Amino acid sequence: MRFAWMIILGSFLSGGQLVAQQNLYPINPDRILDPNIHTVLIHPAGNPLAAPIIPLYYGGTLQISFDDFKASYQDYAYAIELVDSNWQSMDMSEFDYVKGFNQNKITSFSVSSMATQKYFHYQFSFPNSNSSPKLSGNYILKVFKNGDKQNIVFTRRFYVADNLVNMNAQVQEPFDGAISRTHQRIKATVDVRNIPNFQNNQLTVKVIQNYRYNEAKTTTAPSFMRNTVLEFNNEAELVFPAGKEARWLDLQSLQLRSDRVAEINNKEGGTKILVKPEGTRANLLYATFKDLNGGYLIMNTDNLQSENQNDYAQVQFTYVPKDNIPYLDQKLYLIGALTNNIVDNNAEMQFDVKQGVYQKSLLLKQGYYSYNYILRDRNTPNDLDDFTETEGNHFETENNYTILVYYHAPGTRNDQLVGFATINSLF
Repeated sequence: MRFAWMIILGSFLSGGQLVAQQNLYPINPDRILDPNIHTVLIHPAGNPLAAPIIPLYYGGTLQISFDDFKASYQDYAYAIELVDSNWQSMDMSEFDYVKGFNQNKITSFSVSSMATQKYFHYQFSFPNSNSSPKLSGNYILKVFKNGDKQNIVFTRRFYVADNLVNMNAQVQEPFDGAISRTHQRIKATVDVRNIPNFQNNQLTVKVIQNYRYNEAKTTTAPSFMRNTVLEFNNEAELVFPAGKEARWLDLQSLQLRSDRVAEINNKEGGTKILVKPEGTRANLLYATFKDLNGGYLIMNTDNLQSENQNDYAQVQFTYVPKDNIPYLDQKLYLIGALTNNIVDNNAEMQFDVKQGVYQKSLLLKQGYYSYNYILRDRNTPNDLDDFTETEGNHFETENNYTILVYYHAPGTRNDQLVGFATINSLF
């Protein structure tokens, strides 16, 4: 599936443009700072699986929602911050990039019902009549309490794109025969004729596979230049492991066991679910089926209103390594939107010596989830090997790619997001 939208983001900042302070988002701008906050969603309205990207001038709205286990009304508000292409703060006044107000109360909420876990469900849309962005680029949404912008409960990234470039992108086989049937290479062409006084050393292209934003591949040097068209086709920078179609877990009902559920326990004041033990798929033949590429959908089969009637369950995942022996000098991760698409401690599986298995327990809302397992070396991690032992790699695998292009215009302080494209390896 191919979308006409495109993003171009400027990549380089001079030393004077960097803020001389501690970077609040050194790794990940998607953070939950209050343990009562769960199921934070931000996406274009009507498209819950899409990247949180909106146009600067042509309309488009983000829908933001979250659950609060305090189960009583809280005085929440939100603000936005324009950051650079690497999610670092910049020395800019909010008046330069916000039209309207940059402290807006969240007034729309509903109280959970029919769910054992009590919560308040909050939701709002952005941009709106009170607040909208003036500039393209990377933004961080901050939700805070009691009018105190320092009392942040969670943050989420989003993008505002200015359609200044035309882009074409394709998924191709790598040139290297050793990985031509196991990996996927991105080729992108960018026409910059509409960028005034263009300088190619201020251009950066970033490519993201299946919304794993922190695993983005970056290139700054085009392989070829033809007049105003720049081609990016560097195998050393834009190659991804193809993996396999994502595993799935159907939690639309917490009463009936779906295909991947081994046990449901509803007897201890909450629901506990054991997922059937899983192992490597590396030696299995490739099979194509429709998946969510690591995403999830909040939904149910119980004729409930998903936003405030879906319940929560403590879900335990189990991965069985070969011969029940732990991986030596390697870490196993459960990756997907259910662990925020981040390879960190929250996604790391822990080895149980007595059972000889890796396990991970997550609190999940009723819905349909997809995920994969990846294995990384503790000392020399290489993302090209992520799926080699756990899932296997097949060039035919269906994956989504988001191509972002940044441009930092001389004399300006911000990285412009001047176009983006989302492509699918099958279309």
